[in-house]
Amino acid sequence: MAKKLESKVFNVSIVGLSGTEGNKGVQGVGKSCLCNRFMSPHADSYYTDHISVLSQTDFGGRIVNNDHFLYWGSVTKTSDDALDYTFHVIEQTEFVDDSSFQTFKSGKPDPYIKRCMATKVQSAEKLMYICKNQLGLEHDYNQVLMPDGKLSIDGFMCVFDISQVHQRRLEHQVEFFTLILNNLVKTKKPIVVVTTKHDEANDQYIREVERIVARKEYRNNIPIVETSAHENINVELAYMTLAHLIDKSLKGQKTKIVPYQEAAKARKEVLDVARDAYQHHLRSLATDYNATWSSVHKLFLQNPDYNHYVDLCGTDSAKKLFRRHVRQLREDHISMKERRYLEGLKTVLEDMLPDLAAIADRSWPTTQAYLKRHEYFDTYFIEMPPDVMSWKDGDHIESNDPRIPFDLLDSNEAENIFRNHINALHAVQKRTEMKRQFKEMLDNNLQVTPGKPLSEVQIFFLGRECWSFLSDQEKHLIYDQHQAEIREDAKIDFQELLLEHAELFAKLDPHGDISPEDLKRINFELKDEQRYKILSRLENERKVMLLNHLGFVQYPFRDKCPFREYCMEQMVERLLLNKAHRPQSWIRASQWLLDSQDNQLNLNILGCDGLADELTNEIRSHCIDDEYSLGGAIYSLDYRPIDGDVNLPHNAFRSEGFLPHGCFCVYSNEETLSYVQESLEKTLLSDLEREDRLPFQGLPIVIILAFDSSLSDKELTVLREEGGNLADRLQCPFIDIPSHLMLEESQKFDATQIDHALRDLIECIKYRAEFINPLQLQEAIEPDIRIVMCCMCGDNYNLETPLGPLLNHQCCYIIGERTLILETYLDDSKRRVEVIVTSYHHGATIVQDSLVHGYILVYSSKRKASLAAVKALITTTPTIPIQLLAVTESGGANAFFSSDYTQALITEGNALADKLHARFMTTSASFKQQTAAYTPFFKEVWDNKTDTEETLGYGYSDDEPDPSDMYELGMRPPPALPKLPKRIDSYGVNTRGSASNSQSTEDSEPVYDQLQRYVQSDSDHEHDRASSTSPTFYDNTSPYGTVNHANDAYSDVTTSRNGDQPLRPSQVKNRRNIYAGWNENQYDIIPSEQTDWTDKDPLVSSSSPQGSLNRRNNQQVKSKPAVKPKPLNMHRFSDVTNVIRRNLGYSKQQHHQQQQQQQQQQQQGFNYMPIQHVQAPLATPE
Repeated sequence: MAKKLESKVFNVSIVGLSGTEGNKGVQGVGKSCLCNRFMSPHADSYYTDHISVLSQTDFGGRIVNNDHFLYWGSVTKTSDDALDYTFHVIEQTEFVDDSSFQTFKSGKPDPYIKRCMATKVQSAEKLMYICKNQLGLEHDYNQVLMPDGKLSIDGFMCVFDISQVHQRRLEHQVEFFTLILNNLVKTKKPIVVVTTKHDEANDQYIREVERIVARKEYRNNIPIVETSAHENINVELAYMTLAHLIDKSLKGQKTKIVPYQEAAKARKEVLDVARDAYQHHLRSLATDYNATWSSVHKLFLQNPDYNHYVDLCGTDSAKKLFRRHVRQLREDHISMKERRYLEGLKTVLEDMLPDLAAIADRSWPTTQAYLKRHEYFDTYFIEMPPDVMSWKDGDHIESNDPRIPFDLLDSNEAENIFRNHINALHAVQKRTEMKRQFKEMLDNNLQVTPGKPLSEVQIFFLGRECWSFLSDQEKHLIYDQHQAEIREDAKIDFQELLLEHAELFAKLDPHGDISPEDLKRINFELKDEQRYKILSRLENERKVMLLNHLGFVQYPFRDKCPFREYCMEQMVERLLLNKAHRPQSWIRASQWLLDSQDNQLNLNILGCDGLADELTNEIRSHCIDDEYSLGGAIYSLDYRPIDGDVNLPHNAFRSEGFLPHGCFCVYSNEETLSYVQESLEKTLLSDLEREDRLPFQGLPIVIILAFDSSLSDKELTVLREEGGNLADRLQCPFIDIPSHLMLEESQKFDATQIDHALRDLIECIKYRAEFINPLQLQEAIEPDIRIVMCCMCGDNYNLETPLGPLLNHQCCYIIGERTLILETYLDDSKRRVEVIVTSYHHGATIVQDSLVHGYILVYSSKRKASLAAVKALITTTPTIPIQLLAVTESGGANAFFSSDYTQALITEGNALADKLHARFMTTSASFKQQTAAYTPFFKEVWDNKTDTEETLGYGYSDDEPDPSDMYELGMRPPPALPKLPKRIDSYGVNTRGSASNSQSTEDSEPVYDQLQRYVQSDSDHEHDRASSTSPTFYDNTSPYGTVNHANDAYSDVTTSRNGDQPLRPSQVKNRRNIYAGWNENQYDIIPSEQTDWTDKDPLVSSSSPQGSLNRRNNQQVKSKPAVKPKPLNMHRFSDVTNVIRRNLGYSKQQHHQQQQQQQQQQQQGFNYMPIQHVQAPLATPE
């Protein structure tokens, strides 16, 4: 290894203008800073303040040592040539006494000009100078002695200040500098002229020093180095240049002197890189605007980027950047919150000032006062405390309160938002007005008809402001909306036109095919109508509507009614559901029903060995705050676990503060099942002994089987069968163990069990509310007279008006979805009047299935189609008593004279009544309270009952047994079905009729060759109406029930077995005997050869009781026996339940048959709703 070269040592003397303030000005030329920066390049070791005015004590101290020069110590630098140079630096200066402000006297009294040129300096025990604070505190700083107390100067650096200093004249500095330079040249030592303070340079001073150095006597041997000690630019270059001049070995090699501007640019790049690295580190560590320097400084010390920046710029600069960063974080946080507040202000103004009317002519300051008085001020705004000048100065900037500081509204940004809000409102108002004008223009233009595109009619709108203002997209959107409206209106009008021509469609054979000639005739009759012509551009839709209407006329199912939920069938059901009276016995039975307001569900949970508590906890685990979601409804649950003797008061099913809605009976083994059975027997059998009880008064029950992992499969099967048998006896739901639960031995219950149990319980409660009717439990008999009231679908009168006299009657009860029973005096005794309220499209079919004694035909005095329906129905009904009722809004007289249209319809209806010898009546303002309004008509119907029945073929022959005899046998004969004469036949009007095979038809494309007897198919359901183009008058959903296809009124009419030959009256009478008592309970009939009528006619089948000719299809309840039955045996529970089962007319075999029927009908597309053989759960204690 090569031996390392020893460092070369140079002793350098720094000279320049010195002396008193009058001589040098208020500042020195920068000799001390030039020495300090070279000796201590790190920023923290660099001091900018050096003084030459000292006290006598400081002047005599070891640092100054009574000399007019300072020893700055030594430092080693490495040149570009990789040579190490050691510099000993002294500064020649002049110290001034702070008391006399005169130069201190020392040694030789030579002036500074001669003294500074000394090549040898000597001062024993002289210490190195660091900074002015060192004076007097020498022991607190590093003490370094000048070597040997003397130095031989190898070269000089002559300093010239190129900045302009107060009280210093340039001429004086030039003169002083020239004298020094001349004396230094005499020493024949290397000299470097250093211009200082280039960061504050004056061009005149630069030119002057260049002129001096360029003099001939200096022979161009004195280089000039431009420096700035404060910026640390070219300081080291000045010393290294002098070193090259001193070093003889480098003779001939010149050091490249970099101009100040170039060196400053390079220095700036270095500082920028260091600053960026430090700021990046700063941003990653200091993210909180509340951070302090002391808290993060320790983290910075370990980072090289921070240390490098401190070396270059100092700790103070790093701290300053930190504080600037924290301040910026705070400002960014405030700006972010301000932006958020301003964004929220837009929404607040939209809420509090939603339109121009709310703003009026208020200015922004006035609007601020208005907002402050607004009721929602505290919701949107917050005011700062009085001692806080602005929301930015207080603690609100750290608050999460979303409300807007009210003083923010004083800013220009807030006012701009207010102005923009006003402009936006004006723009919205303008655009809305233009849209309104364009829509109004479309409404008033007769050229805009359904189906016509915008391109054909836009010529009528050219030049209008709204047409030019709106965009093409907006114009097309408005036009499309308008087209949808007028199309819908046109379809509604066309549908109304078809209804007004009801008589035209009534002439068609209801069981025959629709021929093309029929279509031509219908179109010919309607072609001159404007409502027909308006759909000329929508010919296909018009044709489909006509075909759909024809299909509805022939097969008038209510789910095909164009009025949907406003079909009179559904409206009547909704009205009767809410208006019908309830007897006290029925009200008492509703104690278990749910409250529709809060859906509170109170549960008894019966089980021993802790099962009741475990099931309670399982249910609560699936609830949120004891609320359970089921079927879109939220039920609030309350629990009463019962584990013990139910005869004890604290284990009773019902307490003073707890009224249950149902009971869960849970078991997991033989012992727990026995407990459930015994508990139910104790309460159930005691309730069965009550003679006056009604079914469904008992508490609803659900049997639940819990999983016990200790049981074998065989034991589990036995438990499952026994639980199912118990459920069958009680006729209540049974919840089995899910298969996947058996795989987890730690669980006894499953979420699906809880869901099914609650669902079945709620369905049972709802079923009770809808199923039973108190009149079915009495000793019911056939009504004395049966009346059908028909109302037109789509009529806009209040349905309570025509039904008011019936519903307000003191003895009015509901016995069906659309059936009322009135008990009223028609002669000397009380008579039972049954009123079936229905629509016109269903009213015509009732007489085919039931004995009807009269019609009440209701029509609106404001609707022609309503009266047309009356006329059409009359042409297809038998000649029985009729009551016409014209419904008016303000009473008959006022309506008659207030409108010519109403007057014409009332007059026409009155004339029709006169022609039919029927009654005619109009409603009045108090018509709903006139409970005897229909009494005259009921008396007429009662008086003509015998004639009506004989006319309809319901009379008895002499050889038939008396009905009372049949009642003694426990049977009631239903009326037979004769072929009824139509009222139109009595007028001599012939109608066509043909019998053909039945085919199904689709809604969207009816085929006239197939419009025959209706057979249910999948396409007849509501969801298939999507392709129909019939107008949708209202929303197509209805909260009330679906069509009961098992009802005779909608069932298929069986064709005659005699082909096209009508039945003779004698055949009807003879066949009537065969069906006598057919609808009675088959368990109450003693089988014998004489009564085995089920084998005599293939039409009779015990498995299809809904085929009965009785309209209501209700099994008759036998009268109570004369002798009171003996008390029930409490120990024969199963025998009692079996007897109850037989009394209810239900068996397991029938249950199995009914399930098979349901599955078959569902596969064929029927919406099955059971109406017979209902399982009535046994009564449990109240």
